[in-house]
Amino acid sequence: MKNKTYFITFVIVSVMVLFCASGLFGKKKYDIIIKNGTIVDGLGGKPFQADVGIRKGKIAKLGKLKTKKAKKVIDASNLMVCPGFIDLHTHTDDDILEQPNAHNYIRQGVTTVLGGNCGGSFYPIGEFLEKVEQGKIALNFCTLVGHNTIRRNVMGNIDREPTEEEMMQMKQMVEKAMQDGAVGISTGLKYMPGAYAKTEEVIELAKVAAKYRSVYATHMREEGLGILEAVNETIEIGKLAKIPVHISHHKIASKDRWGSSVKTLAMVDKARKDGIDVTLDQYPYPATSTGLTILFPSWALEGNPKEWKKRWNDPKVKPRLIEDIINNIKHDRGGSDLNRIMIARYSPEPELEGLTIAKILKNKGIPETFENGVEQIIQLQVKTMEMEGRVQAIYFCLSDEDIKRIIKHPLTSHASDGGITTFNVGNPHPRNYGTFPRVLRLYVREKGILSFEAAIRKMSFLPSRRLGLKKRGCIKKGFYADIAIIDPSSVSDTATWENPHNYPEGIPYVLVNGQLVVENSKITGAFPGMVIYGKGHKK
Repeated sequence: MKNKTYFITFVIVSVMVLFCASGLFGKKKYDIIIKNGTIVDGLGGKPFQADVGIRKGKIAKLGKLKTKKAKKVIDASNLMVCPGFIDLHTHTDDDILEQPNAHNYIRQGVTTVLGGNCGGSFYPIGEFLEKVEQGKIALNFCTLVGHNTIRRNVMGNIDREPTEEEMMQMKQMVEKAMQDGAVGISTGLKYMPGAYAKTEEVIELAKVAAKYRSVYATHMREEGLGILEAVNETIEIGKLAKIPVHISHHKIASKDRWGSSVKTLAMVDKARKDGIDVTLDQYPYPATSTGLTILFPSWALEGNPKEWKKRWNDPKVKPRLIEDIINNIKHDRGGSDLNRIMIARYSPEPELEGLTIAKILKNKGIPETFENGVEQIIQLQVKTMEMEGRVQAIYFCLSDEDIKRIIKHPLTSHASDGGITTFNVGNPHPRNYGTFPRVLRLYVREKGILSFEAAIRKMSFLPSRRLGLKKRGCIKKGFYADIAIIDPSSVSDTATWENPHNYPEGIPYVLVNGQLVVENSKITGAFPGMVIYGKGHKK
C-alpha cells in the first residue's frame, strides 16, 4: 500500500513538472522570441538562420524555438537580426536629460551612445551620470571626461601652460572623473582652450586615465592642412601615456590635402604594428558640422566673448583676422568656396538656416567676395554672442575617395558626431538622423564597398571592444538583448541637406536591454536604457 502511494505521488509530481515545463500552467520561458530571422552576429562572420529567445533583458538562447513559450513573438522573416548599434562619437550628453527618448538615435537602430567627446563634457561626471540614471533613458549611455572642460575650470580660456599647481588640479579632476564612471578622456585640440595645450599636458592627463584601463579619444589638433602632424601627435600621446587611442571622426578636411588618408591610415597601421592600440571612427558624409569659430584662428578666441569682440573690432587686428579666416576658407575647413559653408542653426535669425554664406550675401545684394563673406561670418558670430544664442554651420570640404578609403579600413567604426535633435528645429547635419542606415544603403547595398556583416561589425562589436563593454555588441547567449532588426532590401537614410529631419526606413524593430523601444517603425515610449560606467567606477 505504501509503495502504491509513493508511486502515485511520483506520477502526480512528474506530471506537474511536465505541465510547468511545457507552459501549460501559463508560465512563459521567454519574454520575447525573435522568429525566422537571419542573424548577423556582429563578429563579421557569415549570417545564419536562428531564433532568438530573450529573457530578463538578455539573450537566453539561439536556435529553433517554440513560439508558444514566449510572451511576445516578433516575426523577422526576410529581416536581419543584428546587435544594436553603438555610436562612439556623439554629443548626446548636451540634451539627454531633456530628451531622454533619444528619438533620432533609436530610430537608426542605435542602442548605446558615448558622450563627452571633442574635449567637452559635464563635470562632475558622477553628479551628471546620477541625474541621467534617475531620469530614465531609452538607450544606454556612457561618457568620457573632456579635457577642455577640465582646463577651462582650472585655467579659464587662456593661452599659456599650466602651473605646477594647476597641472595637479587637472590631474585630480581626471582621477575623480574616472572614479565617477567616465570610460576615458577626450580632447578637442582644435577648440578652445584645448588648442592652447601642449602635447606634454595632454600626455600627463592621459596617463591618469590610463590607470583605469580606459581610452583616449581625440578630435585632433588639425584635420586639414596639418593632418599628418596631428595624427603623429595622437600616436605619440598613446605611446607615451600608454593608453589606447581613438581618432574621432577621421577625415581630410582640406581640399589641399585630399588623398592624405592613404598616409594617415598607413600611420595607424604602423602604430598598431609598433604595439600602440589605435582605432578610429567616421561618419559617411562629404561635409562636416560645427560652430563658425572653427574658421577663426586660435589667437582670436582667447579670453571671453567680450574680449573677442573688442579684439575683432580693433583696426590694427582686424586685417590679420580677416586674412586668417580667408586662408581657412580657401585652404582648410571652408572648402575653398562660400557656397560650401551652410548655416545649420542660427537662433537669432532662423530664416538664415539652410542658406550658404554666398546665398546670404546674394540675398542682401552684397558682392560674393571672400572679404565680404568673412565680414558676414564675423557679424553672425557677434550677434550670436550678444543674444547668447547658437550658431552651427555645415562645411562641404571632404572628398568621396577619402571617405571610401577610411570607411573600408578594418579599424574604422561608424559614428554620427551628432546629438539629440529637437524635431523640425534648425537645419542640422543629416548625420543626426541617417548615419547608420546611410552606411547600409550607400556603402553596402548600392556601392558594395562593405558587406552587411562587415558594416554591422563596425557598428557593434568593434566599438564595443574599443570601450571594453561587457556583454554588448554581439548576438550571443548571455549578452544584453540590444538588438536592431533591419530589412536589408530597404534600409535607407531619408534625411537630406535640405530636409534633415527625416527618420530612416527599413529598421522596424529596436530593442534595448530586451525591451522594444521601436516597434513597427514607431517609438514605443519605453525607457529601458542603462548608464554604463567605466572600469574605474567606485560606487
